Amino acid sequence: MKATITDIEKRIVTPVNKTEGILNYDIDNSYPQRINTIINSSGTGTLCTSLFGKFLYGGGFVQEALAKTIVSPSKKMTANKLLFKTGKAVSKFNGFAIHVNYNALYKKSSLNYVPFQDVRFTTSENEDYPDMIAVYDDWDKTKSSKIKKEEIDYINFYNPDPEVIQSEVDAAGGWENYKGQIYYWSVDGMEYPLAPSDSVLEDVQTDSHAKVFKFRNITTNFMASHILETGEFEDEIEKEAFLDNINTFQGSDDASKILLLEKSTNESSFVLTKVDIQDIDKLYQFTEESVRDNIIRNYLIPSVLLLATPGKLGTADEIKDATAFYNGVTEDYRTVIEESFAELFNDSMFIVEHEFDIIEVVAKTVEPKDTNEGKKEIVALLGNNLLSEKQKKTILEVVYNYSTEESFKLIPTAITKTEGTDETVESVDEEAKARAGLRGSVGGSNSIVAIQEKVNTGIISEQQAVAVLELIFGLSEIQARRMVQKTDINVN
Repeated sequence: MKATITDIEKRIVTPVNKTEGILNYDIDNSYPQRINTIINSSGTGTLCTSLFGKFLYGGGFVQEALAKTIVSPSKKMTANKLLFKTGKAVSKFNGFAIHVNYNALYKKSSLNYVPFQDVRFTTSENEDYPDMIAVYDDWDKTKSSKIKKEEIDYINFYNPDPEVIQSEVDAAGGWENYKGQIYYWSVDGMEYPLAPSDSVLEDVQTDSHAKVFKFRNITTNFMASHILETGEFEDEIEKEAFLDNINTFQGSDDASKILLLEKSTNESSFVLTKVDIQDIDKLYQFTEESVRDNIIRNYLIPSVLLLATPGKLGTADEIKDATAFYNGVTEDYRTVIEESFAELFNDSMFIVEHEFDIIEVVAKTVEPKDTNEGKKEIVALLGNNLLSEKQKKTILEVVYNYSTEESFKLIPTAITKTEGTDETVESVDEEAKARAGLRGSVGGSNSIVAIQEKVNTGIISEQQAVAVLELIFGLSEIQARRMVQKTDINVN
């Protein structure tokens, strides 16, 4: 049997809503609202979406003047705050919308964030507002049972051409009635996009239900499911009272209480039958872990950034590598946002240099030299009489990430003579500056020190030590040989 295109259900449909004169965002016109609710109810979904957004807006704009520029005087919104809201919208909906106002000179005078879930497209058949954007905060009818047309704002699509702006102003009846334009972007162009979570939306929902399942276990005192058979009730009032007693009996606050049920007649009886589900704990654990992993994979987030590996926080190197990787994954999104802001600031009242680079996320790690354990090891290293001053300096730079200047402050006697001159200078080791082999390892320094001690005491040869440092610790041959030198170069 072959699968055909008709066997695959579309994730969203966009039927024409003739009543409102818009294109529906899915059959119920509530797709983004539904996405928002589902993600907010899932711990993993919320975490992944938040981290994705963090990597989109990063540390804000590189240019401090741009970051602090007020783009909406009425709301005192800075460019950085607008960037933050934009990144969060993209991370949740794969799109964003920004309202643009102009002055009489056709210069952009203000930029305001528009909630993406509030935006809909009008149809070309809409007699009053054809091919515009309709902005309304209750498309899903949670505030009111019907759409209030008088509260819908109809706004033109972004087009900074002065002639277009003037024609729109004239159509609105003057600048005092003009509502500006909306800059709309989505990953699918001028269409309603699927959310980043859409391909795993069922997993996000499952994650949410798993949370509810655990909560219900707590509130029902971890009771197994039961089927309760009773005699026929005389009326609904009696039935409701009986059910209220059952509900009161369950729960962590009322654990260990006994429910007394009185028989109205000798014939009245009830039967309570326990329903056992085999391996429910294992099924639950498998389901929870599998949906969590599916969600994380969908966002391509390295697990170390989410602390998704039980009992493992990740080393400094792992966190840095994972951060660099995810900065790469999200680079295209940041580029689009940067280009969008460059366009929005072009020909505007905002005076800034034309650089809109976003600061990438920087891994927040603790260097080994800044930890209590690391400081103890450094003190022990400096007092180790079996190591040469040059070896100590090399360890400080390669293992503990000290700069050349910092290491010389700790070991000022680690000097050498410049070849061909009588001048004594500080030894600057270019290879040690690379130190890519063994960063972030506090425990690793103990092993390296032990290897060097064995060389100095003749237990192993220098060649053996070099081989170990290369194979086990990933050092270059030059770095390894420098580490196992037994004495400093003599300076006279």
